Amino acid sequence: MGGLITSPVVWTRTLHVLAALWAAAGIFATAVVLAILKRTADSGGRQLGLRVAWRLTAVYTVPGVIVAGLLGFYQVTAARMGFRAGWVQASSVLYLVLLAIVLLAQAPALRKAAQGGGPLSPAVAMLTHVGALLVVLLVLLMAFKPF
Repeated sequence: MGGLITSPVVWTRTLHVLAALWAAAGIFATAVVLAILKRTADSGGRQLGLRVAWRLTAVYTVPGVIVAGLLGFYQVTAARMGFRAGWVQASSVLYLVLLAIVLLAQAPALRKAAQGGGPLSPAVAMLTHVGALLVVLLVLLMAFKPF
C-alpha cells in the first residue's frame, strides 16, 4: 500500500484530474458568461461580463489546460501506455485542438475585448462551446477507453 501512495504515477494522475477539473470550471463558466453576454444590451454590463470571461480564462482555463495536458502526456509515458491505443491518439488530437482554441483564439480575443478593444467576435464566443464539447469528449474517452 505504501508504494502505491508514493508512486509518482498516482500523484501525477491525481494532479492531472485536478488540473482538468480546474480547466473545465473555466471553460464551462466562460461559456455561461458569454451566453449571458449575448443577450445583454447594457454596455457597462457587457464590459463587466467580458472582464469576467477574460479572468476565468486567464485564471482557470489557460493554466488548467496546459497543466492537465502536460500531466496527461506524462501519464501516457510514465504508465507505459504508449500512444498506440486509439483512445490515447484521439484524446491527444482533441486536446491539441482544445489547446489551440484556448491559446490562439479565445485568450487573445477575450483579453483584447476586456481591455476595451472592441466587441468579441461571435466565432470566438462559439469556440467556448466547442471547447466545452471537447472537454466532454475527452472525459468520455479517458473514462471508457473505447478503442
